[in-house]
Amino acid sequence: MARRFATHERREVAALDGIWDFAFLGDADPDSIAVDRIAFDDVMAVPGCFDATPAYAGKRGLAAYRIRVHVESGVQRLVFDGVQHWCRAFWNGERIQEHAGGFSRFTAETEADAGTAEIVVLVDNRFDERSPLHMEHFDWYAYGGLSRSVELHRLGPVRIDGLRVATESVADRRVSVRIDYSAGTATQVPLEIECDGRTVLTEPVDLQTSGSLERILELPWAAPWSPAEPNLGILTVRLGDDDLRERFGLREIGTENARITVNGEPLTLMGVNRHEAHPQFGHTQPEALLVNDVQQLQDLGCNFVRGSHYPLDPLFLDLCDEAGILVWCESIGWQYPVEHLTDPGFIEAQVAHIDEMVAASQNHPSIILWGILNECPSWSEAGRPVYATLLGRLRELDDSRPVTYAAINAHDDKCFDLVDVVAANTYPGWYFGDLPDIPGELDRISARVDALGLGDKPLIISEIGAGAVPGHVDQLGSLWTEDYQSRLLDTVIGHLLDGQDRISGLAIWVLGDFRTTEQRDFLLRRPRGVNDKGLIDEYRRPKLAYRTVQGHFRGEHGRRDQA
Repeated sequence: MARRFATHERREVAALDGIWDFAFLGDADPDSIAVDRIAFDDVMAVPGCFDATPAYAGKRGLAAYRIRVHVESGVQRLVFDGVQHWCRAFWNGERIQEHAGGFSRFTAETEADAGTAEIVVLVDNRFDERSPLHMEHFDWYAYGGLSRSVELHRLGPVRIDGLRVATESVADRRVSVRIDYSAGTATQVPLEIECDGRTVLTEPVDLQTSGSLERILELPWAAPWSPAEPNLGILTVRLGDDDLRERFGLREIGTENARITVNGEPLTLMGVNRHEAHPQFGHTQPEALLVNDVQQLQDLGCNFVRGSHYPLDPLFLDLCDEAGILVWCESIGWQYPVEHLTDPGFIEAQVAHIDEMVAASQNHPSIILWGILNECPSWSEAGRPVYATLLGRLRELDDSRPVTYAAINAHDDKCFDLVDVVAANTYPGWYFGDLPDIPGELDRISARVDALGLGDKPLIISEIGAGAVPGHVDQLGSLWTEDYQSRLLDTVIGHLLDGQDRISGLAIWVLGDFRTTEQRDFLLRRPRGVNDKGLIDEYRRPKLAYRTVQGHFRGEHGRRDQA
């Protein structure tokens, strides 16, 4: 998988990105497919979304991917960075793994003999019970395919399965390290930990067949990470004949006096939401596109980006680490109905998805918030238990970052007490009210949160904005014009920066336009079949509002409190 550093030096890793054999099987039942009889009559890029290509645009159904690779004998681990939405993987005709969820990393293992191996992956982008986290009504187009990178790892008898590097103290330059491992048998092997080319620990360790090793390390030379100075280090762990490298930043995230803090410094978050979508590539983000998006975030003057509404591409997070852009990373979800939030199967799938999200992304210093369940029924008593469960799971996995969710009905919400940071989506001047009503609505949200006794918690406006059809103007500056969008966002940001001091974060909806669901009621409310609330269009061309936001974010007021 494309990263900004090598994750292994000793382990044999083969990148499987490239052109795979492909077959579109349509409405076929996966259980009825004999993989040795599939007629592969086409090819497809990996990573890629097959339904974003001209030949299969908009098609939903079962697809098959195939690649042949030469392997040495031993345990083989396939690593998938993201598959949309459901898949079943085969090794030489033997089923080795199923997965549902999309946007999160998972693995499949098998014992293999030396020779040529045939890997087949059945991929399904339909909406059904096999993938309970994806729903057709989501306000984005759910593309299908092997949307992120695929790798093949050859494993030895001892293997490192995970590595977490967490800051214990910035002042003392101290980190905690947890190494998750598995082994064929109980054994003793050497453990060596190196940081930035310096050996910091060498010792023999006794291993069971699986478990974790935890160590506290002091790194007196390490410089802290912050948005202004995004210093990064690389930790290399060698366990027996295996190794794993992770990049990290020395920093502490907290909340104090209704502000998020980085290393004790209060911040005002000024940024945007961002979807990972493009008309030609779907959810797959070519490297040049990721670099483009980060450059436009910097050009806007953003210090903050919210990943909407699913875990983000690992390379994008690497680039945010380097740029000092703060990130809200959240699990997949958009306006699930109450009956989903009370279904045990759905909750189990969400927990598994959260586990994968945290495991893949926990070492990125740019991530300062974990989020769940965008715009779901947090106003419902029936929904409250799942919020408690999922937020609790996040804290169990990682207690070093605040947790949150974006509420769509802040005035009636029943779960704000469960979070560390309160976040509200609201669209005054668009779905209700007019431009003069915007300051009052923002102030009412603040007042309601404080009336709940939560005045010490940071408050973020996690979505706000207006649609603008690219290039559309008229003399009246009416709805759907670039001028109206610009004036609305000018009103929003002006009030947040000069009209109040309670709200400490803003994520404008949205950085770029993106295709929405094919459901007819949505299409009738989305010109061009696109959510047009972007500051840039789907091809990354700026609208008038881009310059308006840039003027605020990069001006004197926009720099206030931004670390």
